[in-house]
Amino acid sequence: MKHFVVTLMGPDRAGLVDQISQTIFTYHGSWQASRLSQLAGQFAGIIHLSVSDTHADALVHALRELDGLQLLITDAKPVTPNPTTHTLSVTGNDRRGIVQTLSQLLAAHGITINKLNAQTQSAANTGGQIFTADFYLDIPPDADISMLHEALEALSDDLIVEFDSNFTQ
Repeated sequence: MKHFVVTLMGPDRAGLVDQISQTIFTYHGSWQASRLSQLAGQFAGIIHLSVSDTHADALVHALRELDGLQLLITDAKPVTPNPTTHTLSVTGNDRRGIVQTLSQLLAAHGITINKLNAQTQSAANTGGQIFTADFYLDIPPDADISMLHEALEALSDDLIVEFDSNFTQ
């Protein structure tokens, strides 16, 4: 059995996910996990798929033939989900560098960002932009959570940082 991570990008259009899933199905692949999104009129996606060794080359070729998509196909290994995933939510006035500052701090504590969902939206009363992000984090057992809490809280007066209820030691 082979595993691939497929990164796709191209102009969004109706039926695109159906076309991708039909190709994977037709060539005997199995859709394992994905993150798909429409951003600024573009479709962007990451798909983990598996396929038997017998059908792997044909599936890769068929995916590369999908019209209008840029693809990156990488060999992958199946990984069992990490049961220590925690969530961190951040909200605040939008400004340059929020994600960079947070990702740098998390990396300094040996924490892996498993998934990140971020967006900006108009603030109702001020006309400014509000930034929101949900980080899904894999935290090593030896991480000092209290020091991480302090470091995150000290980042800025205008950021609200919320942890899931299991994000303590």
